[in-house]
Amino acid sequence: MSPESLIAAVVVPADPSYLTICRNALVGAAGGMPIDDEELDDLKLLLSETCSNAIVHGYAEGPPGEIEVEFRTASGEFEVTVSDRGRGFSGGAVPEHMGFGLSLVAQIADRYRIDPARPGGGATVTFARALNH
Repeated sequence: MSPESLIAAVVVPADPSYLTICRNALVGAAGGMPIDDEELDDLKLLLSETCSNAIVHGYAEGPPGEIEVEFRTASGEFEVTVSDRGRGFSGGAVPEHMGFGLSLVAQIADRYRIDPARPGGGATVTFARALNH
């Protein structure tokens, strides 16, 4: 696998009103890449779902926090990583039956990875779509 290349990163408050900023950052990061409109819509949907999960599940019962989003190219893919410093997944493991948002990630992404217990607290979800050449 070739080295990853960070395109952009954004850190926003864990509040639904900031999802538009995350989606706009995705559109900007994907600019000039061989990604068609349908794939871009899929990426925006996955980003919205993973950010919403971080807001609802990561910080639901604790103090407000932040969501970190990174956009990279890696081995012919456009990769998005969404991280939080919330409570992480219960028991530090991905549940056997994932909710709607993570099920969408599993169905739509070409590749995904879930880190249910991030060092220092929280969770990370990474998903990628192959770039059209």
